[in-house]
Amino acid sequence: MRIVIVGGRGVGASIAEYFSKRGDDVVVVEGDEEVCDRLAKSLDVTVYCGDAKSEKLLRDAGAEEADVLFAVSGDDSLNIWVASVAKRELGVPTVVVKVDERESAERARSAGADVVVCSEELVFERLIEAVTSPAYTFLLKREGFAVVAVKVLPDSGLIGTSVSELRERGLNVVAVFRGAGLTEFEDLVLEADDEMIVAGSEEKISELLKEVFE
Repeated sequence: MRIVIVGGRGVGASIAEYFSKRGDDVVVVEGDEEVCDRLAKSLDVTVYCGDAKSEKLLRDAGAEEADVLFAVSGDDSLNIWVASVAKRELGVPTVVVKVDERESAERARSAGADVVVCSEELVFERLIEAVTSPAYTFLLKREGFAVVAVKVLPDSGLIGTSVSELRERGLNVVAVFRGAGLTEFEDLVLEADDEMIVAGSEEKISELLKEVFE
């Protein structure tokens, strides 16, 4: 997934670290140059340093291609503005907003936020669980090649897809697990809760993972 995070301090840095270690494409937008420098040096993320209250900066940061955008700065008004632009102008599928004041929560929802978390009840896991599940884990990413373990979620776009179709799309299905263990998969049609190990180019793997959540 492509993750864009507005706000690189505290919880924003923790979210960036989590997704970057998982193997996702992570971009952080932060206004403090010192924080930007620290993130760029310590994490495998792309950092855009500047005022996030700029639609141009969000576009430059690739927010239009984001699967998920987290607005988690320390400024409720900024987070709500970012949510509105991300949802209504940039078409981001999932927008998660952190607010410090409970009164801001309804404003954030009205702005288009899909998930709103108040800092009074904030725990890191709640923000992560808002957009993820144990759906996939990168086992290897190297020089444009990737190997990933994928779980077929209920209502996933992968349900009904055959292993042979995946192979025709340039993906190498190494193994499929159904129920208690490994299953024969030459002519298998995928069902909910099937788990696969798949190899291929990062581009092809990225296309596959998008289907997991469709």
